[in-house]
Amino acid sequence: MIPSMMPSDPIYTEVQPYRELPPFTLLTVVGALFGWFLIIWVGLMSRPLGALQMPNWLAWVIGLCFGVIVPIAYTRMKMVTVVYPDRLLINNGVSGRNVFLFDDIVEVELRNDNINEDYNVRNIGSVSATHIAYTVLSTNGVQLVLVDGRHYLIGSKEPQALADAIRSVWRKGVQARLPEEFETS
Repeated sequence: MIPSMMPSDPIYTEVQPYRELPPFTLLTVVGALFGWFLIIWVGLMSRPLGALQMPNWLAWVIGLCFGVIVPIAYTRMKMVTVVYPDRLLINNGVSGRNVFLFDDIVEVELRNDNINEDYNVRNIGSVSATHIAYTVLSTNGVQLVLVDGRHYLIGSKEPQALADAIRSVWRKGVQARLPEEFETS
């Protein structure tokens, strides 16, 4: 393995479980109850679901998906933010991973104000938008501006700690890229 490609120890890690979202919890409970209702009512008791005659195998498939798979996903889904010496990693649990190299970041700003007016708040990010917030529950976080002009807000329960961790390694990279006459002492 190339030395620069070897994983390094993280500087900062934050885990935000999706089970902290009240709507997600409600949908999971309702879906699980519906799934187990289908398994018992249609699958085991062979009763119709109103006017709908459903085959037992279909009731079992739908019931197991809603009654077992959805609650397992509920307990396992989380957003993980990890700051490494050379990059910031966001594992969103829903839409996958996003890696921000510190060489591509031109500005790091702590945001403690309401971001709802500035950002397309969503848990599932999109590459085509210019203002994207990756967050679970918080409307506070760290705003990153990339060299191509895109803005990202990384939501955090402890935005100051995340900002400090990012700035501690980002500033080192910025200073390393400055010409000698502009270096700070």
